[in-house]
Amino acid sequence: MALLAKNRAVSILLALGAFFLAGFWLLERFDLSWAQNSAVDDWKEFAEDRHGFSILYPQNWAFDISYDNYSSGLLAAKIENKKCEINSSQCAAGCVDIRMLSGKKNLESGASALLVQLYENFMMVRDFPSAPLVQIVDIGGKKVFKVADEQATLALNGNCPGPLYVFETQNHFVYVFVGNGADAGALIEVDKIIGSINVD
Repeated sequence: MALLAKNRAVSILLALGAFFLAGFWLLERFDLSWAQNSAVDDWKEFAEDRHGFSILYPQNWAFDISYDNYSSGLLAAKIENKKCEINSSQCAAGCVDIRMLSGKKNLESGASALLVQLYENFMMVRDFPSAPLVQIVDIGGKKVFKVADEQATLALNGNCPGPLYVFETQNHFVYVFVGNGADAGALIEVDKIIGSINVD
């Protein structure tokens, strides 16, 4: 009888141990791949009136927006999956760091040099897309120019390497820098995020 009780106790302990290990594995897996497996309907929406900018992003990710920090008239937004080490010079393996810049195409006289340069660089990609690093993709009905880059985009995208996406709306041009760590590349729902962006 004592042996049966002891075996039952051991079985219960093993089952609990397996349960907790599975739970930790699922939590980590859920945290990294939630965006990939979630429908856009489950995402948060941000919308503002100043630029007419709106976007959808995963609920458990961080979102931040600022105006005129880099240049007057420039909107800057950031989405990240809370796996990025802020004060590190290394790209964290699970980090997904997406940064956006948007400005008006019809530049007013006296526009800053940075805004003018960003727009001119956008037009160069748009009008001469035959460069080996540029690929034209359709994302949510948007004609998007994807510029391949395996290097970190420095100040604009932290320490993580990744591609640049550029597209235009009726009145605005948009840059989307996508940086990710070695373990996070397949988890980025870039198409969902870019497809949800509206500005005007």
